[in-house]
Amino acid sequence: MRRRVWRGLALALAVSACAPALEAPRNAGVCWRMAPGMNGRQDFRPISNSVENLETCAGQLEGLRLQQGQPVAGAFQGRYIYVTPEEITVAAGARAQRYRVFTPEQRARIQAGYAALRKGG
Repeated sequence: MRRRVWRGLALALAVSACAPALEAPRNAGVCWRMAPGMNGRQDFRPISNSVENLETCAGQLEGLRLQQGQPVAGAFQGRYIYVTPEEITVAAGARAQRYRVFTPEQRARIQAGYAALRKGG
């Protein structure tokens, strides 16, 4: 009986290890947000089109983080973008080295801009 359980666990681990990693979409000019998809797996959903660069997409994801009060992950042209209360980073893959997108001063200006928009709207 125990052997069957261990075999089942080993098979499940082997199958999950073979599952392809989620790739960031490469569509030109589209800013994506990572969200729960079918069967509880992560998926990307577009949040805006005609985005000129990665920094603009990162700024839009920062706006989502400010609205929702929790970290947000997204993508732009094949790059992952991670937005946390501490920093905004970009990486070539889900497990790749992350690099900061904005300096703390730049990020403060983005946050001030969103605060001004909320007051005006």
